[in-house]
Amino acid sequence: MDRRGENLIRPLMLAIGLHIILLSTFFIAVSPEAKTITPPPVVVIQATELTFAPSAAAEARAKQKQAEVDRKQREAEEKKRQEDVKKQVEAKKKAEEKKRLADLAKAEAKKKADAEAKKKADALAKQQAEAKRQAEIKKVEQAKKAAKAKADAEAKEAAAAKAKADAEAKEAAAAKAKADAEAQTQAKEVAKQQAADEERKKAAALEAERVKQEKALEDAFKQAEAEARALEELKKKEEAELAVLNALASEKAAANVLDAMTTRITRAWRRPVAFKGGLEVYLRMALASNGELVDVRVVKSSGDVLFDRSALTAVKRAAPFGEVKQFDAATFEEKFRSLTVKFRPED
Repeated sequence: MDRRGENLIRPLMLAIGLHIILLSTFFIAVSPEAKTITPPPVVVIQATELTFAPSAAAEARAKQKQAEVDRKQREAEEKKRQEDVKKQVEAKKKAEEKKRLADLAKAEAKKKADAEAKKKADALAKQQAEAKRQAEIKKVEQAKKAAKAKADAEAKEAAAAKAKADAEAKEAAAAKAKADAEAQTQAKEVAKQQAADEERKKAAALEAERVKQEKALEDAFKQAEAEARALEELKKKEEAELAVLNALASEKAAANVLDAMTTRITRAWRRPVAFKGGLEVYLRMALASNGELVDVRVVKSSGDVLFDRSALTAVKRAAPFGEVKQFDAATFEEKFRSLTVKFRPED
């Protein structure tokens, strides 16, 4: 029963008791025996509602009970707040991890696509260069065959001319022999002189033909040598162009790897307390050929020691950088043995 109920019952019981006393007095007054008895003076007591103040112990218990209720309510609210904070932190971590995995997948896909494009471009360039070289070689071979065929034909014509000349010489000799026989001694000297003249003419003609054939062969060989030199120059030019293409492809691959390394460092970075943005720091990294981080230091500070330290920590978290293993020793020494990167989280 609460305090208010107690305050109501006590006055009610007192009023009932007073009414019972009054009724008892009345019945005694009207009874026969009471005629000779003088009633005592009636004392009228007015019943009023009495309010009893709660005791100090009750108030203390009530306050203690209310304090316990308030404490439990505060504990429940604090527990709910902590659970809400924990859920928010977990949700944020899941979102960050999901974004990191998506960025990593995107970087891997881009790297694979660039490698495939480079491979196709190299294969196409090599195929085109080989086709061009084969065509030039075939052209030179055809020129050599044509020159040889021409020289053989000219030699054959010269041999036919010589055979004809021999046949004519034989006929002339027979005629001369017949004339000699008919003219006897007088014509013999003339015939000898004529035969000598014919022999000189034949020798001169044969010599001229030989010189002509040698000159034709020499011209054909000179032309073939010139064509071979031109083919060699073309081959050197193609090799130089291919070297330029390979250098450009290597530069592009190095730039892609540097972008991927910067992205990984940015992901590994943790924002310092009270970081307001707009800062940048230059870091010098030393790498081993397998991508392991040998050293990293600040070469140009941002002016904020905490930010500089967070950048150094991000590089160490992002290591090793295995992407550099795809390059040959010369490219690695030139591009990645020691490199300086600008770290700016907003970039």
